Amino acid sequence: MRKALFIALLLLGFSLLISGEVSAAGSEIDVLRVDGTINPVVAGYIERGIGLAEEHGSPCVIELNTPGGLDTSMRDIVQSILEADVPVVVYVPPGGRAASAGAFITIAAHVAAMAPGTEIGAAHPVAIGTSGEEGMGETMEEKVVNDAVAYIRSIADLRGRNADWAEAA
Repeated sequence: MRKALFIALLLLGFSLLISGEVSAAGSEIDVLRVDGTINPVVAGYIERGIGLAEEHGSPCVIELNTPGGLDTSMRDIVQSILEADVPVVVYVPPGGRAASAGAFITIAAHVAAMAPGTEIGAAHPVAIGTSGEEGMGETMEEKVVNDAVAYIRSIADLRGRNADWAEAA
């Protein structure tokens, strides 16, 4: 695991050299670990972590392993990443996944790195209630899917990533 994190950090360092921002980077790197569902607690944790990285003037690495989670929490995290004054790396560790909301978060990162044996995607929105998955009307489902597609495409375009692939996910 340390080797994979080292590789992600090496990629971050290389990207900073290319962008000319290396002089702004601090001597430490803040690492946030997310292993589970994306929810308001995780969104707050990431927002605070990015804030601390900004205070330190250092990059922030989010080690992400998630099956997905709440749309509102995912959007809060994406917004925190997009507004960050420091580079944010999302790293999916060996055996991990960035599914559903995790795909949006990974695509939003300044640098996205995934270890071998990981996966990303399956970002189609679903309605979840207290009794599990619930259906939504056809019109509402179409609106929710179109909103998600527009959002992930705009993030992918902003980061120079494959918007067609993001949409398909």
